[in-house]
Amino acid sequence: MWKLNEIYAENICAFKELHYILSQGVTTLIFGDNRDNESQRSNGSGKSALIECIALGITGSALRKIKNEEIINDNAEECLTRLRFENESCREIFTVERRIFRKGASSVLCAIERDGKPIETDEAVQPSVDAYNKYVLEKLGITRDELFNNFILSKFKYEDFLSSPDKEKKDIINRFSNGILVDCAIEKITEDKQPIEKRLKAVELEIAGVDGRIDMLGEQIQREENSKEEKIRTKAEKIAGIETTITEKRSLIRTKKDDKEALKMDEEKLKAADNAIQELENGEESLECVLKEIEQTLIPLVSGELTDWNEVILRKKEQVGKAETELKQWNDSVLKSEKMLEETGKASSQLQEEYTVFIQDYGKKDAAFDSKLEALKTELDKVIRETDGLKRTRRELSGAIDRLNNCLAGTIACPACGHEFIVADKEFDIVLARTELTQKKEKLESVYKKITEEDNKTDSIELEKDTVKDDRKKLATLKLEWTDKLRAAERNLKCVSLGTDEVKENRKRVAESINTLQKEIETIRRKVFDEAFSLIDESYKSYGRKSNSIQEDIRAAESSIETLENMIKELENSTGTDITATLKASLKEYRKKSGEVLEKKTGIEKELGTLEEQEQHFIQFKTFLANTKIEALSKITNEFLENIGSDIRIRFSGYTVLKTGKVREKISVSLIRAGLDQGSFGKFSAGEAARVNLATILSMQKLINSNCDTDKGLDLLVLDEILEAVDEEGLSHMFEALNRIGVTALVVSHGNIAEGYKHKLKIIKENGESKIEQ
Repeated sequence: MWKLNEIYAENICAFKELHYILSQGVTTLIFGDNRDNESQRSNGSGKSALIECIALGITGSALRKIKNEEIINDNAEECLTRLRFENESCREIFTVERRIFRKGASSVLCAIERDGKPIETDEAVQPSVDAYNKYVLEKLGITRDELFNNFILSKFKYEDFLSSPDKEKKDIINRFSNGILVDCAIEKITEDKQPIEKRLKAVELEIAGVDGRIDMLGEQIQREENSKEEKIRTKAEKIAGIETTITEKRSLIRTKKDDKEALKMDEEKLKAADNAIQELENGEESLECVLKEIEQTLIPLVSGELTDWNEVILRKKEQVGKAETELKQWNDSVLKSEKMLEETGKASSQLQEEYTVFIQDYGKKDAAFDSKLEALKTELDKVIRETDGLKRTRRELSGAIDRLNNCLAGTIACPACGHEFIVADKEFDIVLARTELTQKKEKLESVYKKITEEDNKTDSIELEKDTVKDDRKKLATLKLEWTDKLRAAERNLKCVSLGTDEVKENRKRVAESINTLQKEIETIRRKVFDEAFSLIDESYKSYGRKSNSIQEDIRAAESSIETLENMIKELENSTGTDITATLKASLKEYRKKSGEVLEKKTGIEKELGTLEEQEQHFIQFKTFLANTKIEALSKITNEFLENIGSDIRIRFSGYTVLKTGKVREKISVSLIRAGLDQGSFGKFSAGEAARVNLATILSMQKLINSNCDTDKGLDLLVLDEILEAVDEEGLSHMFEALNRIGVTALVVSHGNIAEGYKHKLKIIKENGESKIEQ
């Protein structure tokens, strides 16, 4: 695809020199500052000169409705523009240079670089300026109309697709779909059909003439046979009878001609009704007015019956009314369910918050229990160790006391002096032993007390441990209770949520049914016209059949007259012999001729049928191609509308095949908001229309580029004051969307978002000269 990289110009408009390198893949806002005129700081600054350079460089003519020499700077006799295009896919650089003179013809020079090397051949050389103009557009792969309607858009040349006449819409779609090529094939088949149809018409008239002669000969033979049974009539009577028949046939011819004239008048009325209904379809009348007008205009002229569309609409509206009542009920249910869900959610959240607080406290308490149990265990271990020590002391003291008691048990007192001693150990100090025994008994008693105290401590610690464990168990039970509460709350929330989803699903189902019914009602207008044109088409065919039948009757009558006149001549020349044999011979001859002509007609009809079958295949193929592109255009346009933040959607209705087999090439446009038809494009505000137009432009540009030959197309969008009706916020959204898409765009505006926008180009005019701010 070609990209415009660089623009250079000399002496164009108020610029003495202009040089600009485009920023690729972004939207550049171009605004002006006219310092020569305080009353119009933006207008007259030279913003559009940059756009004129592009238009002039590509097409050789100015964008505005002026002569080319009028864009030359007032202080110069000539101007120059040079555009530099680059194509990465084919590794080419294409340069177009033009010089415009006040006097004399303009000149063009094209140059190509391929793989970094200039092309020295005459590949880019053309014999005339017109040839260069054509060559540049062909090199880019687009037409002049496509350029000014989808790439370089100015209020001077731009005509939006949605507001264009139906014929132009069809022409554009046919170019996209290559329907033009199919049209060529259909035209060729039509050309081939014309001589065959003429031959068939001639054969049908010939058959009518032969059949007329056969019928008349049969009648005359019957009369001759009857005349044998009755009395023989005179020659004059026979001739008089034949002349009477001739008179009747001539009267029949006059009647048929009158019928044919009346049929022509009816057909003219049908054509007028056809044109009136076409104008009605292109108008903005309400469906009620359309139905009334079609009934008044069409019913007296066609044999078929129109569907009772008022009844259809009434029935659809009743269905919509019932569905809307049901939808209201579901809306109420949704509100209740959402309120219940909100309350349940809040309760669940509150419970979760309380649980969170509990868990935090639980963690602290559980850790405290662990610490307490650990401390009690440590303390208990200490007490046990102390008790064990005391018990060892007790055992030691008890042993010592027993030993002392045993020793003191052998004490003997001297009768003389009372001195006590032990026989086994005279040195044993009994007094000291008794003192030691008393001390040890006192100490043992103290140890017993301490052991009792330690046992009491142990019991106390065990009791405290049991209390802590009980408290911990209670805390764990409380946690389980909280877990059960949370699970119950979750189940309840899930149940309410599922109930809400179910109610919403029912509401969605009813809303979709309403939307479907609304769409059916919206498409009724198109169906009404489809049916009307189908009846008109059938009536045209009926008039054709009637006209052919009348013509055949006239031909048959004329042939009968010729046969009767020949019979009169035979009677006048006869010698009175029976002419029945002559009539039967003629009848045999004409029956043979009738069979030959019928066989000839069958062959012609078969030949014509083959062509008509081919034509129908091409028509169906063209319809398929057109509807495919129309569907693609609708899809891409809606994607761009979504990207630029618009809530409007567009629906294109493509070609339809009528009951008669004829294709009705009518492209209808519907604008949708929130699933409802918003009416015609003209009803929207200028700002909304600008958004829709931008989306349509982008989608058309995408289709044009995709339809180009390999390595062709143009990545450029120029909008010269096309978006002026869009407010600042809308422009900001559009520019963001264009930058996301990666479109290389130049937007000439009055700088509504200039202060906050990153990609901008300011053109300043001062002392009569315009310059690009560096």
